[in-house]
Amino acid sequence: MFFSGMEECHKNVFRMQQLGSDVFEHVLKFIYTGKVNITAGIIQDLFAQAHIFQIQTLVNLCVEFFQKNMNEHNCLAALTLADIHAHRMLYLYAKNFSCQHFMRLVLDDDLYKLSCECVVDLLKDRRLECENEEIVYETAIKWLEHDIVARKNYRYKVLETVKFPMLKKTFLTDTVAKAQHVVSDDRGKELLDDGMLFHTIPARRHQLPLYQITPRLNMPFSEVAVLLGGRLSDGLSNEVECFVADTQEFFNLKQLPFKKRNEFSACTIGNDIYVSGGLRSPEFWKYDPSFDTWLRGPNLIHARRRHGMSAVDETIFVLGGFDEDNVLATVEYWSLDSGRWEEGGSLNQPVENMGFVAFGKNIYLFGGKNNDEVVTNSVQCYDTVTKTCTTLSCDLPVNDMCLSSVVFNNYIYVIGLEGVFRFSPDRENWDILPDMSCARVSLAVLDEKLYALGGRRRGAKDNLYTETIEFFNPETNLWLKAHNMPVPMYSYGCVRILLSKNMYLSRGPGEFIAPR
Repeated sequence: MFFSGMEECHKNVFRMQQLGSDVFEHVLKFIYTGKVNITAGIIQDLFAQAHIFQIQTLVNLCVEFFQKNMNEHNCLAALTLADIHAHRMLYLYAKNFSCQHFMRLVLDDDLYKLSCECVVDLLKDRRLECENEEIVYETAIKWLEHDIVARKNYRYKVLETVKFPMLKKTFLTDTVAKAQHVVSDDRGKELLDDGMLFHTIPARRHQLPLYQITPRLNMPFSEVAVLLGGRLSDGLSNEVECFVADTQEFFNLKQLPFKKRNEFSACTIGNDIYVSGGLRSPEFWKYDPSFDTWLRGPNLIHARRRHGMSAVDETIFVLGGFDEDNVLATVEYWSLDSGRWEEGGSLNQPVENMGFVAFGKNIYLFGGKNNDEVVTNSVQCYDTVTKTCTTLSCDLPVNDMCLSSVVFNNYIYVIGLEGVFRFSPDRENWDILPDMSCARVSLAVLDEKLYALGGRRRGAKDNLYTETIEFFNPETNLWLKAHNMPVPMYSYGCVRILLSKNMYLSRGPGEFIAPR
């Protein structure tokens, strides 16, 4: 204050407002003797005065006292105090404590006196220890109603901290849909719609805001990347391996139900995993994670491999690929209602080993190899409603094949042998992103980050495959090393699902795969 260039620096006399004389005596005593007797009764005022007078040693002693004596009755006061005085270390400590004891704090009136910034920061934390997301919703509503006039403009900012897809469908219908704080705001209605869509159209979950579909750490399920089979240095694998980003652990699910084969495809509807095709195979299978079981479905009309496979709503589409004689342009589809495969038109160009992903009602296909064995840079858009395909003018920045594609924050990320690219379906343009250490990878969105698992080394003649796991943070535009896979490989299928923690917490230590 006195050395900051502010008005107070130039005054001979400065009146200190709202400083208790009793506490100020402790400050003076510390200045002259270096000693102070800190008690719970004076800690808040003492911290504030030490901060005002920029007595860092005394500030540190106050923080140490808070940390040693923090409890459910003073943690919110410490959080507020740290926020007012911008003391990051105390703020983070108090917030962490508040997250751990949240179920008791919801009964404390001080919670509903927090500033908007503090309550938002607390409620959006993944570490929040709550029995269910309904409690977070009720806390947000109660905070808004604590001062309904003054806080009206904060509605969306506070409601956005609630993970609406994690609310029970009946709660969304019976309670949330009738709440004025939600339905009187267009953005609040969007949150409600996102929550309902999660429950009613599982195949569109990957298109919802990432924060909304990322579970809190204490929820009974985790988001996992499931890697289905693939190629190892010594041949093919039929293992189905799960990667839990929160713990950086791998464990096995039930093996693929067919003989080892090349180049099948996979997709999900909700948490059910579907696999089709492969070398000389028309087979179609579903994995039910609730029972760790594979179920056989009806065969494809055309056996194929190196094909695209995506779900839109409750229908799965299989596009292009290779039938051992020709690169295919044919499309076929299967729906939960009909339970059978039907012809669905054709692509503009036959391709194999292309990138593919569903976005809205369309399926985008990137690059791939055509019948002339030419690697292309074409971008095709298949309309699942009209069963027609168009070729877009916004070519992939390079000619590429063996591509992986995934939806991430309303963009499509495409990664292949020649680089990392980001496509905007709305604007139909491309961004070229920083490259990673390995070109051919399996992709999954976990913990609001883009994970790349394993892959094929670009230009390698031996040690073709890598065990590296990297993740991309769009805020920093950087790839960072996360961990290693159990063995170097690239997978033929990689999907994200929400898996019950009972599936892996109940397993013995020997059933885990130790990352290297």
